[in-house]
Amino acid sequence: MKIKEPKNPNYVGQVVEIKTIVPLANRDRVVHAIIMGNKVITDVSTQVGDVGIYFPVETALSKEYLSVNNLYSHSELNADQTKKGYFEKSGRIRCQKFGGHPSEGLFMPMNSLSGLGIDISDLSIGDIFDELNNVPICAKYVIKKSQSQGLGNNPKSRNPKVSKLIDNQFKFHLDTAQLFRNTHRVFPNSLISISYKVHGTSSIASNLLCKKPLKWYEKFLKKIGVDVNVTHYDSIWASRKVVKNENLYNDANSFYKEDIWGIANKELSEYLQEGMTFYFEIVGYLPSGGAIQSCKLGAFDYGCEPDKHENYIYRIKYTNVKGKDFEFSAKQVQDFCSENGLNAVPQLYYGFAKDFYDEQVSVKSESEYSHFELLSKVNLEKWQEGFLNAVKEKYNEKDCYMCKTPKLPEEGVVVRIEGINCEVYKCKSRRFLEMETLDLDSGKIDIESDESE
Repeated sequence: MKIKEPKNPNYVGQVVEIKTIVPLANRDRVVHAIIMGNKVITDVSTQVGDVGIYFPVETALSKEYLSVNNLYSHSELNADQTKKGYFEKSGRIRCQKFGGHPSEGLFMPMNSLSGLGIDISDLSIGDIFDELNNVPICAKYVIKKSQSQGLGNNPKSRNPKVSKLIDNQFKFHLDTAQLFRNTHRVFPNSLISISYKVHGTSSIASNLLCKKPLKWYEKFLKKIGVDVNVTHYDSIWASRKVVKNENLYNDANSFYKEDIWGIANKELSEYLQEGMTFYFEIVGYLPSGGAIQSCKLGAFDYGCEPDKHENYIYRIKYTNVKGKDFEFSAKQVQDFCSENGLNAVPQLYYGFAKDFYDEQVSVKSESEYSHFELLSKVNLEKWQEGFLNAVKEKYNEKDCYMCKTPKLPEEGVVVRIEGINCEVYKCKSRRFLEMETLDLDSGKIDIESDESE
């Protein structure tokens, strides 16, 4: 069985082996299974060594998977209508507490796939998937929104819709993967950056090679064979998923009432040399005074006054005329921002991973072996598990120290491994995930999660 690459690797099923079980006070029928650092409520019959499937919070199980396993709370939707589960029609896995004990995901037995005609013997520990044999298993949970929700004035343009983008110039930032799934990528000798994860809306500002809008005489000269320059460097700005000024002949349209991404681009454009792209978060407030991000406790203001915002840069890259990218290191991002009076995301640690988490483990001589071979497999896995726990213990579950609004949960941190390619992983706080769950419960769609983008 060939496993397809999942649409979003943060919301997948993963084959795991239970390595740690923790009894719960005043609970005889359930225990905590510790899965990749996450505390998951599971049946007391679960044992160390059991192999099953882990689904993270805010994953939506497919109707096929829910039905065949009789997981729906509406029994008429289950394959066996005499049985009743605890999932609503959305199939959403919530971050919640049971008797005061948190549960950060769902653990299911391997045979939960058998009813879908899937041969579980083809799966191995570590495999991730959102569908198997063309049968959907899970996906990211999203709120379905009405067509009018969040829209601004978007008059039809009389100009033709022609993209000004040139292949391999503009690139969106990849979805940041979860650290708990990728601790195997961190080694004691890895040079890492740990930065504060600010809760705003993702934005991109760039000065890249684009198609040039030709004047009538240039079009004529080109048509008769004269060599005409058809490209130039131009500003491109985007949200997390949509280029806002892609149209070659009409760059003024905005899908939203307030183009905060275009405003931020104007503020940063003078610092963008030809070929440069900034990836950053916009935090604070929209010009109208509405919070960019908020929850029931209040606005994630990050020290901004109403109708003001700040831009926090977390990544910079340079793209040459051939489309080859050159990544700024985390230190270079901090230095560039400092020298130009710009905000970089707060950097909490920079150095070798072994100096951040200095648990003593048996290592071989560094002069004799590469850092991939410094530890035995068993010791390396223990060190990597300890590193994850150290990150969570040091940084997670605290109040946001940058916000004026009291008692807002900080979102978490981002661990970046320095190298030629950009390799970044997020570690979110459980308190923040619980807040997100409550917002989703209320049907709130924020500017960052809007799937219409």
